[in-house]
Amino acid sequence: MSMELTKRLWEQPTDKGVLAYHIIQSFSPGEATPDQVHEIGCEFAQRFLADRFECTVSTHLDKGHLHNHIVVNSVSYADGKMFRNNFDTYYHGIRQVSDELCRENRLSVIETDGKGKSYDEWLSGQTGKPTIRGMVRKDVEQAIAAADSFDGLITELQNMGYTVKYGPRVEHMAVRHKDAQRNIRIDRLDPRFSETALREYYRQLHRMPTEMQQEYRQEYAPAKPKWQPTVRRARYLGKLPRRYPKVSGFMACYYHYCALLRKAYHGKSTKRCYFLLREDFLLFSRYQQQTKFLWENHIETMDELLAYKENAEVQIQQLARQRKVLYRQKREPERAAQDEKIKSLTQQMKALRHEVYICSDIETDAAEVQEKLRQAELAAQEERNEVKQDEQRRRSSRSDGAGSLTGYRSSH
Repeated sequence: MSMELTKRLWEQPTDKGVLAYHIIQSFSPGEATPDQVHEIGCEFAQRFLADRFECTVSTHLDKGHLHNHIVVNSVSYADGKMFRNNFDTYYHGIRQVSDELCRENRLSVIETDGKGKSYDEWLSGQTGKPTIRGMVRKDVEQAIAAADSFDGLITELQNMGYTVKYGPRVEHMAVRHKDAQRNIRIDRLDPRFSETALREYYRQLHRMPTEMQQEYRQEYAPAKPKWQPTVRRARYLGKLPRRYPKVSGFMACYYHYCALLRKAYHGKSTKRCYFLLREDFLLFSRYQQQTKFLWENHIETMDELLAYKENAEVQIQQLARQRKVLYRQKREPERAAQDEKIKSLTQQMKALRHEVYICSDIETDAAEVQEKLRQAELAAQEERNEVKQDEQRRRSSRSDGAGSLTGYRSSH
């Protein structure tokens, strides 16, 4: 009630928006008593909130470890200002004060570097999906492993398609791929990637004996996957049976684009193709879902897609009318059965709406996917042609060199 009165006093809403913030302060099992934990929670509230925000402190004993639940009013009773819930508040307020109290009471503290993860990076760790920062980090690690000097590292990154900002006039070394829109500071990916640290790494590398360099390089070596597939090769005589029917239209376009994305992500495509597609790695699940939808519903053209979408929308309208009738006819004796029918109709409508959303996404994405596939295939073909031309030049130069050497010998 006190928190509500504070909001009314400062003319802040009491029924919408953020009404309060919830902080959980946990302790390792067995290292403190309930009374001590509660005292620390109360002292934390005094220091952190600085007599500006009302709060409640509750110590819970229901888990395997003791912990405090601290609920803080979102509005200050002192000046009516809102509580700021952000990164700085957490690391330099909540966490700092809590850690200080734990150290004063000789309790354990989780040590960190004070740097958090973005939501995309956290989600990537949970789902295994790639992020732009993760892909840049992987490229930097590969470039460090391939280079023998700092200048060589810059060359490796440039060969990968990056523009590199570095030098005495640049505060933080950064890279930007030619297909990207902004720079990425690589020291934020890893403190070891600062220009100072990298120059020192190569300086130390050159001072070491050759037999010690390999072990030293492991410090910056890219992380290897824990599991590697076993590949077995076999020869099959005769024709392999076609497992799936041949597809055409933009269903085939989606299928080939997803296959190309998967191939590029695993490093099995040309470099130019890889860098052209890398930003779409994050959209792989979306395109895969669309491909599956097209395949399961045998949709190959835009006309078929629009017809399917229109049919789904008609079904939604029909189900909505049926549900409306059931809502009006609700009677107590038959209420349970009617509720089940309403629930079933609602689930059917939800599934159909999801299909309509996918159809709308495909309408938007199809032309872009076709264009990206065309660009990727063109880039791959251009790179193959360049490799072929380089090989022809090398063969030509070797044959010319051999001819001149033969002529020199014959003159004697």
